[in-house]
Amino acid sequence: MKKLLGLLMLCAAPAAMAANYGEPMPAGEPVAISAAAADPAVHADAPAKFSGRITQVCQKKGCWVVLEDAGSSARVMAKDHGFEVPKGASGRAVAYGQLQIEPISEEHARHLVEEDGAAPPAERELRIVATAIEILD
Repeated sequence: MKKLLGLLMLCAAPAAMAANYGEPMPAGEPVAISAAAADPAVHADAPAKFSGRITQVCQKKGCWVVLEDAGSSARVMAKDHGFEVPKGASGRAVAYGQLQIEPISEEHARHLVEEDGAAPPAERELRIVATAIEILD
C-alpha cells in the first residue's frame, strides 16, 4: 500500500517541463553566454546552442529575449520573426542560432527602448539570430 501511495504522489507531482519555441532544438551541450562573450569570434562560425537566464523579453510581440550569464548578455532574436516567446517568460533558457556582434543603429535602439521597453543598448551588442529557444524553468 505504501508503494502504491508513493507512486500516486509521484505521478501527481507537477513536473518541470521545458517549453520549446521555433524549430526542434538540436542535440548537444550549450555554450554559456559568458563564454561566448569572452571570445565571440570562436563561436561565430556556425550555429550553436547558447545558455543563460532570461532577463528581458520583447513586450510588443515576444520576438526577442536577453540571456545573461555571469555578467555577460546576448540578445536572442527570432530569425525572420519565425516564432515568439511569452512576454512573461523567465528562467534558464537555451537558444540555438548564429552568434553575431552587431552595431546598434539609432532606429533599432529607439525601437528597443520605446516599443519594447528594453534598457538603452550599447553601440554594439552580442546577438544570436535563433531558430529555436527552449525555456528550461
